[in-house]
Amino acid sequence: MSLSEVAFWGFISVTGIIIGSVIGIKLNLQHSVISKIVAVASGLLVATATVELFHNAIKNINLYYGLVALFTGAFAFSYVNSIIANLGAKNRKRCGVCVEQPTEQAQPGSGLAIMVGTAMDAIPEALVLGLSLWSQGVDYALLLAIALGNLPEAISSSSGMKEAGRSEKWIYTVWGLVSVGTIVLTVLGFLLAEQLSHEFIAVLELFGAGALIAMVAETLIPEATHGTPKFAGVLIALGFIILLLF
Repeated sequence: MSLSEVAFWGFISVTGIIIGSVIGIKLNLQHSVISKIVAVASGLLVATATVELFHNAIKNINLYYGLVALFTGAFAFSYVNSIIANLGAKNRKRCGVCVEQPTEQAQPGSGLAIMVGTAMDAIPEALVLGLSLWSQGVDYALLLAIALGNLPEAISSSSGMKEAGRSEKWIYTVWGLVSVGTIVLTVLGFLLAEQLSHEFIAVLELFGAGALIAMVAETLIPEATHGTPKFAGVLIALGFIILLLF
């Protein structure tokens, strides 16, 4: 696979970001609608981590090493997330109707923290996509899960940024940088995989899976279940099933 092809599939994975940011800014969706969309995406991404990544990667590595890699990825994300949360990025994936994101006036520097946190959320997906493109070729289920998972993330986060008084230009800039960075990281993941053994690729994929699970738990599920909307659990299960069917 050429690098231009890798970049193309990286672009496909961020189409959800592009579309979701426009929807989040232009449409005044209520939390009840956004939470349902986020719930389905949560199920999709959990299925990605467990079925697409863990199930495939564990075949190439000792189970206990794999579990350590998974836990380490989750811990790494949670640790970094705890730091940027204190700087103002805790609610970066909230729609603003249910839980407000901090304004720059109320918490100076929170905008930068949100930008960094938003970029960090995309790292696990970009890494595992690049590794997967080298080790397995084009995995359409993985691409579907990432693209559809990015859609509600961008909707909810963009809505929250807008509610916090941040300009459309600033919001589009954030998602534009995240999209470009995701494509670049996908290519880098592909190039990195060329230099590694199948066992080490499996370790990195499981690390990414752990980080992805932590990201879903700490940034998406709180939005999906806020106010205990009815059938949130069912919608999360539905997202899981959609990936299995695909």
